[in-house]
Amino acid sequence: MASTIVPTAVAAQGAAPPTLDCELGFQGLQTQARALANAQFSQYGGFDLVTQAAPDTWRVEIFFTTRWHPAYPAVAMRTLRKQVTGVWTAESKACGYGDQAQFAGLVEDMKASDKQLTDASRAEVERRKQSQSPLAPTP
Repeated sequence: MASTIVPTAVAAQGAAPPTLDCELGFQGLQTQARALANAQFSQYGGFDLVTQAAPDTWRVEIFFTTRWHPAYPAVAMRTLRKQVTGVWTAESKACGYGDQAQFAGLVEDMKASDKQLTDASRAEVERRKQSQSPLAPTP
């Protein structure tokens, strides 16, 4: 069975974050995203943005390019997962249905941003560890 944006309350309750199935196409992914339980809808940097989360476990951000974007139509999904170490790791997947050179640029930007987010979370966890007393219980 191909993975898809899962429009169920189970996903919102922490079972597993939704995923992308590029075979659904741009419109199909938009339809699936609108059906996500407890999803929030907004605009960010000219993208239509859909977010869904299971607090302290995972967060998903789905970016739909708008007509102004050179990579339009394209969909990118960033999944942030909290690791046992307390570090949030970011990983993106994208589907491009237009200009593939522009889409490659979008993917490159998402991957660079994933690394920055993961590195910032790792640094924050390290700062917290260093500020704790060595005798304090670990969270």
